[in-house]
Order: sequence, then structure tokens, then C-alpha cells
Amino acid sequence: MEPSAITRSSAFLQATDEGSATSFRWLLGQSKTLTLPEQIAAHVGDRILNSVIQPGEWVREQDIADEFGVSRSPVREAMRLLEKEGIVRIHARRGAQATQLSLKEIEDLLEVRLALVRLVARRIASSASPELLAILEEGVGQLATLADDPDGGDAFGEILSRLTLCCAAYSGNDRLFTLITSLSLQMSRYTRLGLRSVERRKRSLALWRKSLQAFRKRDADEAERLWAMRLEENSKEIRRQLQVGASL
Repeated sequence: MEPSAITRSSAFLQATDEGSATSFRWLLGQSKTLTLPEQIAAHVGDRILNSVIQPGEWVREQDIADEFGVSRSPVREAMRLLEKEGIVRIHARRGAQATQLSLKEIEDLLEVRLALVRLVARRIASSASPELLAILEEGVGQLATLADDPDGGDAFGEILSRLTLCCAAYSGNDRLFTLITSLSLQMSRYTRLGLRSVERRKRSLALWRKSLQAFRKRDADEAERLWAMRLEENSKEIRRQLQVGASL
């Protein structure tokens, strides 16, 4: 990954009002512009992440085509991109539908993600650059401003995801970065679900602060422990939220 691309993406991290959550993941570490189908997919993907399009809701191709002033062909391609990301499912002759959140999916995702984030934490603690540490310091500061905000859950979760992606980008392992990024959109809705409460966000912030200290001390064991703890604690809340929703 080119250092210039990392630097550009790191600046993007520090301005979360620029661009979209979906396009951030597709552009991170790459010097390119989005194609028309990617632009449409980013637009629809953000609506799904922000619950404007609810889980299980159908995505109306013609409405999207009319909104962008295009034919349905690039819209169909956009839906295929989002299906690859796991946030829509395409049904033959019926169109695309936002995927449901489920206990089975989150268990599968968490099993893989836990192994990946442990590795990211160890690699960053072993070789964290001053540039990355400065980015993380800035990101943790942004988390602090949102932790007490009753309406700050989605923004907090997005910054959290971007911090993890930037750490993966700086890990020095391109395959690890690709794997983390490939799961990011699917995980994003679950991450936000687990961070709805102020209490959960404060706890996550505390663990991030301790993780930053571990990175500065180059304590790989402590960094790995803290990252695993943060994911496991948020996972517990995600499961609780899904079980409550299923019982209603």
C-alpha cells in the first residue's frame, strides 16, 4: 500500500462529514475515483447503514434510477456490489432487499473478526508509527466528544470502524487489510447496534484509550487483550439487542 494513499485516507478519517461510510471503505488506500455503479452503491449502502432503508426492506431499482437520472443497468450493477458486501440480497425477478440482522450472521462474523483484530493489534503494537499514533489520538478525541451524546451512536460507531480500518492499513499486511475491509460494511450495522447506549460508548472509549497506551508502550500482549475485550463486550450487547428485538 502506497504511503501517500495511506496519508490521504488518514486525513479522510479525521473529517467524517466528508464522503460516505461506504465509499470510505472502497477508497481507503487506493488512488482512484468511484465508478457510476460504485457511486450509486455507496449512496444506497449509506442509507442501509443509517437505517433509512430498514433491514428486510426492498430497494426499488426504478426509484434509484430516477434519483440518479440513469437507466436501471448501473443500478443493478450497484446492487451486485452491495450483495458482495453482504448488506443486500438479490432475488431473481424480484430485485434487491436489505439483509436482516441475525444472531447466526453476527456469530459467524465475530468468530472471524476476533481472530483478525487480535492480529492487527499485535502488529500495530510492534511497529506503530508516529503518524498512526497521531491519527489514533485524534480519533480517540473524536470518540470522546460523542460518547456522552445521546444521538452520537452512529457517528461513534463509524469513527470506531475507521480507526480499525486505518490500523489495518498500517499493519503492513495487505491481505489482512483486505480481509478486515471486506467484513467492514457487514459489521458496521452490528457495531452501531452495540453502541447505542452512552454507557457502552463510554466503556468502548475507555478501552480505546488503554489500547493507545499499549501501542505507545509497544505492549503487543496488552494491545491484543484490550482489542479482544472491546470486541467481545460489544458482541455481548449486540446479541442482547438482537434477542430483545426477536422477542417483540
